[in-house]
This record gives sequence, structure tokens and C-alpha cells, in this order.
Amino acid sequence: MYMPGADAPPEEQFKAGVRELNSNNRISALRYLEKAFEAERTPARAYYLMLAILSGQSFELLGEEHMERLRQVADLAKQPDGPTGGDDARHAYKPAIHFVSHLLKLLSQPPEAAEAYARTLTMDALPANRRSEILQHLQMIIDGVARDRLDVWDAAEVAEKRYAGDRQNRAVKFFIPDPVEPKQRIAAPTDVTSAEQAALIAAAALGALGMTFALAVLFRGSIGTAVLVLLTCGPGGATAMRYGMERHWLGERLADENRRHFTIPPGSQPWQRTWGTGAVPFNPAVFPGAYRIAWPDPQYEDFHAEISKVITRWFNLQVSDGEGASAWTQHSTGVRLSLANELTIAYGGTNGVVGLEWLVAMHAAYTARAWRNRTLFAYQQQLQVPPQISLAFWVGLLAFSVGALIGVGGVLSLDAGTGFLAIALLAVAGVLAGRTGYAVFAKRRTHAADVEVFGRRYSDELQVWQQWRAYLADRPTDVEMAKWLDYDLRALRRESLNHYGLSHHEVRKYFFVTEADPGCARARNLYGPPRYSSYIIRLFLLTEGGVRQHEWTMDFITARPHREDRRSFRYDAIASVAVTQIGRRGVGPLHNIVSLGNEPPGIGPGTRPSDELILSQALELSLLNSEKLEIVIENFNNFINRRFENREQLSQLALESSGVSTALRILESVAAEGRGWFAAQRASLARRLKGTNLLITPDARGLTVGPDSLNDWGQQ
Repeated sequence: MYMPGADAPPEEQFKAGVRELNSNNRISALRYLEKAFEAERTPARAYYLMLAILSGQSFELLGEEHMERLRQVADLAKQPDGPTGGDDARHAYKPAIHFVSHLLKLLSQPPEAAEAYARTLTMDALPANRRSEILQHLQMIIDGVARDRLDVWDAAEVAEKRYAGDRQNRAVKFFIPDPVEPKQRIAAPTDVTSAEQAALIAAAALGALGMTFALAVLFRGSIGTAVLVLLTCGPGGATAMRYGMERHWLGERLADENRRHFTIPPGSQPWQRTWGTGAVPFNPAVFPGAYRIAWPDPQYEDFHAEISKVITRWFNLQVSDGEGASAWTQHSTGVRLSLANELTIAYGGTNGVVGLEWLVAMHAAYTARAWRNRTLFAYQQQLQVPPQISLAFWVGLLAFSVGALIGVGGVLSLDAGTGFLAIALLAVAGVLAGRTGYAVFAKRRTHAADVEVFGRRYSDELQVWQQWRAYLADRPTDVEMAKWLDYDLRALRRESLNHYGLSHHEVRKYFFVTEADPGCARARNLYGPPRYSSYIIRLFLLTEGGVRQHEWTMDFITARPHREDRRSFRYDAIASVAVTQIGRRGVGPLHNIVSLGNEPPGIGPGTRPSDELILSQALELSLLNSEKLEIVIENFNNFINRRFENREQLSQLALESSGVSTALRILESVAAEGRGWFAAQRASLARRLKGTNLLITPDARGLTVGPDSLNDWGQQ
């Protein structure tokens, strides 16, 4: 995703700011929108900057620098429009600013005046996208009677859009990384080296010289004997060599495939005896490190370790316990190790394992299908030496042996000196020709076989890769994910109010805090907040009587909660609220929260157990009855792009996007002041707003207070 730099044109800064705001990435949105607003103060930029300042925030806790920005926005909104109203007339940015200001004024009104003032609220004049943005970002300042007035719009939008956009089918695709394009494995070249050429030339020369000496002696003795030797040794030797090479190559190929499918060479294991009955071959015991590659670079070592974990996970998913998971693990161990080595060689130099899961999943599925069909070891039959090749080899060898015996006897009997010389030359030539000839033959035979195998494998991988790309073509954007989550939170808030029997104006303040459900899928865009396939969502409702806390564990894909919990406590029951550093040991649902300083003796750097301690932060709420609530904050392990992001910014993003930042400030204040904090904050807010130009009322534009006023603004 493109993110403009500090020197990018203001229009690009503005577009990036709006996109980040709609993704609920308030920190990044503020950075871009501030720059765009300073470059050109238009109603559109003012409106989105106002939203970014207020998005998800408790207005009472805003800093003075943000209050000053809001005053500048208010000043801009008071300026008259051009002759035709310009862009604002089409998109109603100024009326939207006025509407937000109307909401702000409600915050400072005493309860008896707020209800009368709220009667002037209406969203009818605002375009649908303005209404949607206000309802998404300003939930924290749509308070009390204002919420009663806007509840109809809020409920209608949630009902219409919570499951819109084919959410249940598309949301899961956000957590699937872009599939890495497969690489075609290149077969080894067949080039004959200069040394091999020299050896073949030497073998031909020595063989020709030796044969000349031998035939010269034989022809002196008997022409018939010489012809017989030629007719048996020549064709017989050529046939024996040709088919002997094929037999030897098939044996080597079988050994190579055995190394790929077994962690140690099978030898005389039971699979040799049971294959004929159709039983699945037995995989011999696993010896750690067998056939492992000594990777020359730590980067490759790390990649191999990570891809091995991915391979283990996907292969284990292929077979259930009822199908014989133990046997499947034994029989597929060699394939897993070989696949890890192959992928490390192909992708380990520059790629991480992200994006290769589709490839591992494909090979795991193919291997499991072959295992179920009992064809996983079918290569052992395919690479058996065919009977006709063995017959041709033995016939050729027999003919050569008969001719050689006759020739050697004849040569030695006629001329022992010349005979020994001829035999020596022919023996050296035979050894050179055999070894070098087989090396060249094996190269070409292996190349031809590999081209076929690698080509078929690449074709299969390319087809599956294209299917994955087509499947992910409608992957939701980060903005869509943010909106779906926002609709979930608004729906859960309504559900909680109904459960507790509370009206909107009985809730003095509320906030959500979210965290990842342990073991869920996680994904995020660069610079953006994390998204989870399953959330732990906690809603805090602050009423006059105390705090009502409602907790859900929700499957984000289906938007259905599958675990629910509730608790209530008084304000004076809060002992402390803090963000503390914690340790999280283990992964998945069985993880444990470990308070730092309370680890088992002897645990330290370099002595971590297999479920290594992962440092994190948590919002820790302690009650006087020793009950403790810990909300884990995302630590972005394996989530950070170190080329573009830094830990400090991500830590701030985690606090903001999870709601912990707002929760901490409100709970700290309430813990210190009790329910009197609400009245004190309302009085403080009224003092901060009194005498400023922040609030824009319909009177400031010379209009009559009432619902029609906003309609008049929307028509300008």
C-alpha cells in the first residue's frame, strides 16, 4: 500500500489521511491530515481533521493542541461559501462540521438543557457518507440524549451494513497473505566438461589402438576367429554397456527417491516384503539430522526452521486421528524434510515464509491423497528395471564375454607380448569409456527425467497459484475490515444495554477494549492496526452506580460471539489501573500470563523453554477484592516491517487501536475521583468551551434554532 512521504503533494497527504482514518488508524490519519490542512484549509480537509481529532476519543481528555485545531476548523466553517457553494455544496462538509459542533455543545449542557437542545439534532440533510462517517468515528461523543436522537440512524446502518459485502466469505481472505509466485526448478545441465571430452577421446584412441593390435594378431592366425570376436564383442559390448547404464541409472534414481521419501535409506526394511501385498510401506525410524543440509547462511537456517513449522502444521492437518495419524506422520516424515530443503533452496535467500503457505498446503494435500491411494511409494515399482532391459543386458554381456574369452585366448596363444599390450590398452579404454560414458549418460538421462518431473510439478503449482490469486481477487480492504469491526462494536453495545436494561442517557461514559483471541489468525497492512480472525471484546459501561463490564469472544468472520461473560463493580472497588509489562508463555488457548519477576528460577536469556516467553504489555485493572483483569496489548511480534516501521510508533498504535489508551485515562480518573468525575468533567468542559469560538451554533449563522436549520445548511 502506497504511503506518501513528508514531501508528497498535499492532495496525496489528504487522500492517505482519509484512508487511514477510515481504517481507524487515528495516529497516522492525524499526521497526514494535519499536513494537508496546513497546506490548504478547505472545508473537506477541515472536516476530516475534525473527525481524526475526535475519532474514538473522550472529548473531556483532549489536549490543548487539539482544542486549538478544532477552533481553527470552527473559524473556517464560519466563512461564507462562494457563489455556487463549490465542492462543499455537493458533499456537505460545512453542514457536517456544524453538526459535529452541535454534538460538542450538547456535552457541556446541563442535563435539564441537553434534552431540549438535542431536539434540534437531525441527520436528514447530510449525505449518507457523512452520516456514516460521523456514526463511525464519533461514538464516544454521541452521548446521552444525543444518542437517543441518533439511535434510529445508528441501528439502521448497523443492520444494513454489518454483514454487507459478502463478509462471511470475504473477511477470511484478509488473513491469507499474497501467494508467492512459484519458481520452476531448473534441471541440471547436460554439458560435457572438457575433462570428460578428454577422457572419451583418450578411451577411443586407446581402444582403437588396442583393437588394432588384437585384430592384427587374430587375422594372422584365423580369419574366422577374428570375425567371430568382432561379431560378439562389438554388438554384445555395446548392448551390455547401453542397458547396463540404464539399469545402474534406475538404481541410483530409486536411491535418490528413497532419500526423498525416507529419512534414512530403507535398506532391508519391511516395506520390501509388504509392497507386493499392497500394504503401505513402513517408514524406518527417524534419526535426527539425517540428510539435513548444512546451510551456509543464518538467513537460510532461520528460513528452514520457519518453513519446517509451516510444513508440520499443514501436513498434520491432512489426516485425522481416525485415519491413522501416527502412520501418516511416519510415512510422510521424509517428504516433509525434503520439501523443507527444496523450499529453502528455492526461496530462502530473499523470501520469508509468508506467502508460501499455499504451496505447502498444496504439496501436503497431494502427498496425503497419494498416501490414501497407496501410491505414495509407487515410484519404487516405476523405477524397477524392466525385464526386457535386464534380458538385453545379460544377453549382451554373455555375447561380449564369449567373444572376449575367444579373443584373449587366440591373441595370447599367437603373440603373447602383443596380446598383453592389446589387452592392457583395451582394459584402460574400457574403464575410461565406462566411467566417463556413464557420467555423460546419467547427466542426459537425469536431465530428461527432471525436465519432465519439474515441468509437471511447476505446471501444477502454477495452476494452483493462479487459482489462489483468483480466489483472493476480492479480498476486503483494511477500510472494510475496520468498518465491519465498528458495526460489531455498535451492535454489541446495543445488545449489552438491552441486557442490563439501561437507556442511553443512563450511561454516562463507555468505551471498548479489544485484544486478539489467543491462537487466532492475524494480519495487518503496513503502518496499519492489526486485524484478528477472533477478538476478545470488552465493553465498559460507566453509570452513576458503577461499572458494568460485558465481555465477548467473537469470531470476526461470522460476527458471532461464542463466549460471553459479565461483571459489575463500584468505582470505589477499583484498587489500581496501569499498563504493565507482562510475559506470555506458550501460544494458542493454553497460553499463560506471567508477571515479570515471578518466573521460575533459572529462566533467563538463552535458557528459555520451548514455549519461549514473549514480552508484551497489558492493561491491568485490579479490584480491592484481589480480582484482576488483564487485557493484553499487541506487541507486533513477527508483525513489524523493520525497514519502514519502528517499535515506538507501533506501541502507540497498539494502545490507540485496542482502546487501551482511552480506557486507561478514563479508568484512572474514575478510580481517583469516583462518580463525581462526571460532574467535574462536564463543568471543566463548559469552562474550556466558554468564551471560545469552537462551538458553531445555528444562531452564529443567523438561522433559527431547530431541525430545519440543518436542512437549510445542507441546501446551500
